Amino acid sequence: MRTQVKQSRAISAAGAGSAGTVDPDEYLTTDEVARRLRVHPTTILRRLGAMDDADPTRIPAVRVGRVWRIPRREFEEWLTRSGQAQGLAGRQRRLF
Repeated sequence: MRTQVKQSRAISAAGAGSAGTVDPDEYLTTDEVARRLRVHPTTILRRLGAMDDADPTRIPAVRVGRVWRIPRREFEEWLTRSGQAQGLAGRQRRLF
């Protein structure tokens, strides 16, 4: 019985890390976002804002203790909105 539980946990853990599956509740670190945007992590920390912040220039984030986490879905939406605003401006708009 115990081996079945261990095997099922191992299978579910292996399945959770597959490249094709994206967890909708996945959170990114500031370092991961900085690498994606090719900026320094300190720049990301300066641009973070609360999830309910109405400022569209702020990256939506949640603070967990002393660490900030950026929900992947909200980050992708923010990135899309920033790209659309850039196209509407008629010239290149800097994100930072």
